[in-house]
Amino acid sequence: MNEYEQIFLLEGHPFNKEGLLSFCAEKIPLPDTPDWQREIWKFIMEWFSPEDYVEVQTSGSTGKPKKIKLSKKHIRASAQLTLDFFDLKHGDTALLCLPVKYIAGIMMIVRALTGRLNLFFTEPSSTPDLNKFHSMRFAAMVPLQVAEITNSGNGLLKLEKTDTLIIGGSFLDKSLEEKLKTAGNNIWQTYGMTETISHIALRKLNGPDSSGWYKPLPGVELQKDERGCMIITALHIGVQNLVTNDLVTFNKKGDFKIMGRYDNVIISGGVKLFPEEIEQKLSGLVEKEFFMAGIPDEKLGEKLVLFIEKDAAEQSVENALWQQVKNSLSGYEVPKKIIFLKTFEYNNQGKIRRKMTVDNFLTNPH
Repeated sequence: MNEYEQIFLLEGHPFNKEGLLSFCAEKIPLPDTPDWQREIWKFIMEWFSPEDYVEVQTSGSTGKPKKIKLSKKHIRASAQLTLDFFDLKHGDTALLCLPVKYIAGIMMIVRALTGRLNLFFTEPSSTPDLNKFHSMRFAAMVPLQVAEITNSGNGLLKLEKTDTLIIGGSFLDKSLEEKLKTAGNNIWQTYGMTETISHIALRKLNGPDSSGWYKPLPGVELQKDERGCMIITALHIGVQNLVTNDLVTFNKKGDFKIMGRYDNVIISGGVKLFPEEIEQKLSGLVEKEFFMAGIPDEKLGEKLVLFIEKDAAEQSVENALWQQVKNSLSGYEVPKKIIFLKTFEYNNQGKIRRKMTVDNFLTNPH
């Protein structure tokens, strides 16, 4: 069946290719079309254009964020891999609640078009509106969305409306992961990046097959470079010897864990510290946004510091927090100082810009 004969589904409405493109063309110029919806219609038209690639913004996993061209052939192959892995069939419902500016949102549309899923959508935000949906077969979210939904009334019940939920884009808070273990649906964390056209590995977060290790998808080959960082080869999606900045450890089965980012590693007094690992131990303890970083120190070279996004705390509050931090960590993991900042720097995907935040502090200490 060619694409002109295929039937595509948008919120239960069937379209052939010509009808779908006409619908998108009509929607784009309408003044009452929300910007987030306009991005959807524009991408669908771009996907069916004669160009054999799409241009996508990277998140910076392999270097500085930049625009790159991705082959439609490879994007389609990645989408098919996900469809096959989760056994998604024609007519299955899928929810798009992510911005289409980035690969995660793009892939939800491509999976729907490739597998002829029934695609529903809601405005991308930290608290996507799930109340209007009875149930979904498949959805993708970022950790912030999952955390906000889980912390709301009947949060887990809302998440359980989706039979299979994948979560990606950043590290998952340990306390949130514990909450998700009790959910009655199937929840997976993904590993991947724009350059690998979304995820190339998955780990189950709940149920009897839950695991702390990511399992690579079929056709994905992984190794480490001399720094201990992941190198990815997946020829079916056009990836060969892609060097990341993600520090990795493998088990005997070839599954892996991400220890942290090479560019975040702190060497204090000759000891190598992985801030992301330490932060996991503090998740649920520090209520505000926080991160660990190294700042210059005459004796140690770098000293470990805990940055918290909050106006300067009262002395009694700070002392109490210090004690909790010390009880949760050990040895070199205990920060030398806690620094409260009114605001952190964030990128346009909502991720903390650690280096910029630290540099701003060093330039203008509070």
